[in-house]
Amino acid sequence: MSRRRPHEEDDGYDRAYRKRRRVSENQEIEDRLETLILRVGEKSSSSLESNLEGLASVLEADLGTFRLKILRILTDCAIRMPEKYCAIRMPEKCTIYTTLVGLLNAKNFNFGGEFVEYMVRTFKDSLKACKWDAARYALRFLADLVNCHVIVS
Repeated sequence: MSRRRPHEEDDGYDRAYRKRRRVSENQEIEDRLETLILRVGEKSSSSLESNLEGLASVLEADLGTFRLKILRILTDCAIRMPEKYCAIRMPEKCTIYTTLVGLLNAKNFNFGGEFVEYMVRTFKDSLKACKWDAARYALRFLADLVNCHVIVS
């Protein structure tokens, strides 16, 4: 017998679906990484340089497990989804993300090469699909990667 107070409207059906949906641990980590990447460069008490170095260390630690997710998030920050990702609406964040890729490249050279390949593939796909804005953003991002010594001129 339950000690809960019965309600007239409560038939038990709604109560079962009010509970919070449980998410797997990997999904929680992916969401945390995505939030960290998206919020880098926003106002905080510490400097942008220390935030970028800290984020690069966190991403490097998770690179073995979440490599594709990190590649996708960083590429999306550069090119796609203006409503969710911010580099398109705020072009000054493009440099922040290229600096982050440069730091990751300095710590893990293979990641830098994979990222450039992924960006070039995305650039070509954007051109083939006649998505001119996405292609322009990808080209701008690739050009800024030269400044971060990820792409050698």
